[in-house]
Amino acid sequence: MTEERATNYIERLPEVIEREEEDVSHLDDEMLEILYPARADREFTIGIVFGPQPSEQANEEELRNHERALELVRGSRRYRSEGQGRNERHRGSFGLDEVHQMNELFELVGAYPSCEILVKGKRVPYARELWLPFFWFFMKDED
Repeated sequence: MTEERATNYIERLPEVIEREEEDVSHLDDEMLEILYPARADREFTIGIVFGPQPSEQANEEELRNHERALELVRGSRRYRSEGQGRNERHRGSFGLDEVHQMNELFELVGAYPSCEILVKGKRVPYARELWLPFFWFFMKDED
């Protein structure tokens, strides 16, 4: 009689907690790929990170634009919010099929000092100057 052997390290651990989380949106892309490689987003994505809300002196148009930006980022493939109040930052990842949505979001928040562009969830050199314009090539005319 042969004894069954665990095929990997995780199977040797006692069942203390569930082995797989239902909601993994709180994990960043790198951690998701480490913990759940089968569930990781392997397609090319561009991320936009921005915050905080406009100041109390913001005019109505700025407030409307910020609300629209929040609506767009929350509708992205992967959305995450960190912090609270003046320290809150919003992060959304967009795939090639969401390029119009991402373009509209960038038009609204691209001038924010807090706006960052990520490539596959990571900061890379020239993300705003090089990678983002490459992404615009996937925009199709809606005519």
